[in-house]
Amino acid sequence: LETTLTDATVVQHQESTTVVIGSRVKLVNHDGEEEAYSIVGSAEVNAVEGKISNESPVGTALLGRRVGEEIEVSVPLGIQRLKIVEIY
Repeated sequence: LETTLTDATVVQHQESTTVVIGSRVKLVNHDGEEEAYSIVGSAEVNAVEGKISNESPVGTALLGRRVGEEIEVSVPLGIQRLKIVEIY
């Protein structure tokens, strides 16, 4: 824990047109259902709060993407198609 705290860096939220660590992203899945996630480091992951790791399959696929782009992600249940509708 001490090493984690010593090496920790606070990431300030910045307005961005692309998905970066710290972004909150609203997505629409293939069924038209909306999902929202915050992209965080692996130590901050909390599925209940919608915080996913930048190292997870969805997080990795979202990094660097823009509103309107669609991604395909391999998840345990198969391939998931998601469209980015908002970055905030």
